[in-house]
Amino acid sequence: MTLPAVTTRHLFFTGKGGVGKTSLACATALQLAEKGKTVLLVSTDPASNLVLSTNTTGNSCLGPLAGLEQNRQLLPGGLLPLVDDLEKAGHGLVMTMGKGGVGKTTVAAAIALELAQRGHAVLLSTTDPAAHVAWTLQESLPGLSVSRIDAEQEVNRYRDEVLAKAGAHLDAQGRAMLEEDLRSPCTEEIAVFRAFARTVDEARDSFVILDTAPTGHTILLMDSAEAYHREVMRTQGDMPEAVRQLLPRLRDPEFTRVLIVTLPEATPVHEAERLQADLRRAQIEPYAWVIDQSLLASGTQDPALAERGRYEVPFIERVMKQDAKRAVLLPWQATPPVGLHGLEELARGH
Repeated sequence: MTLPAVTTRHLFFTGKGGVGKTSLACATALQLAEKGKTVLLVSTDPASNLVLSTNTTGNSCLGPLAGLEQNRQLLPGGLLPLVDDLEKAGHGLVMTMGKGGVGKTTVAAAIALELAQRGHAVLLSTTDPAAHVAWTLQESLPGLSVSRIDAEQEVNRYRDEVLAKAGAHLDAQGRAMLEEDLRSPCTEEIAVFRAFARTVDEARDSFVILDTAPTGHTILLMDSAEAYHREVMRTQGDMPEAVRQLLPRLRDPEFTRVLIVTLPEATPVHEAERLQADLRRAQIEPYAWVIDQSLLASGTQDPALAERGRYEVPFIERVMKQDAKRAVLLPWQATPPVGLHGLEELARGH
C-alpha cells in the first residue's frame, strides 16, 4: 500500500471508531522510521490498541499474540448453534446491539432468515434511523415480515391520537395550545417509545428480531423504558398495556435475548463492554456476544490478512474469557453478506 506523502512535521489521524486510524498511524510511523526519521507516535484514545514492536520492519503493530489462533476449534462458528437455542422458546424478542458498523443489521437479518426458514413467524424490525434491514435482505420470504420504526410516521400517529382523545372537547384556543405542545421534541421521543413498545409486544406469539440503533441511541431508549416504567408505577395512568409491560419484558431473560455485536478490535470491544455494563445497571443481562468480521476465523492464506488476523487474538480472548457467557465468532467475508444466499452463508459461518 502506498501511503500519502508526508510534507509536515505533525500528522493527525481522526475518524469514527473501527475505521483503521490506529493501523494507518502505525504504518505511517513505521515508514517514516525506516527512512531514518525520528518519530513520536501518540494516541489520545482511552481504548487505544497502539503497541509498536521494538523493530521497524513493520512485522507487528498491535502487540503480543496469545496463541489463540492455534485453538480456533474452541470458538463456536456460525450462528446456527445460537439460533438453535433461541428457537427453543418458540417466540420472543431478540435484540442486536453495539456500536455503528459492527454488523448488527447483518446478524439480525441472518437470524431472522434462519428462523423463518424453520417455519416460524418472524418480524424483523429496526430502531435505527438508517434502517438498512430491507436492503440487507433484498428478497422476500414466507413468514418473514420487515418493518422499521419511522419517527415521522409515529409522531403523526401519536399527534392524531392525542388530538382525537384530548382535543375533542377543547375550544379553539385550548386546541391551539395542545397542538403547540405536541410540536415539542418530547413528542417524538414519546411516539417512538410507544412504537418500540408495540413492536416488542408482538413477540408474545412470534419472533421479533430488533436491529437497534448504535449504542448511544439504544441506551437512551433503555433509559426511557426505565423512566416510563417509574411513571406508570407512580401514576397508574392511562398507558397502553404494551408500554406498561415493556420494561418487565426487557428484563425477562425468557422473553428477551440481547446479542452484543462487536469486532475483534480494541475500540469496538471496549465500547461493547460499556454497553454491557449499562444494560446490567438496567437489570438486563446480555444473552450472547457475536464477534463479527474476524480474519482469524476466515482461515485466510494471504500473508498480510493472516498477520492482521493474529492482531485480533487479545480481543477475542478478552471477550471469551472476561465478557461473554456465550460467544459466536463469525469469519470475515470478501463480499458483503446480503441477500438470502449471503445471509445463509453467514449463518453457517462460511
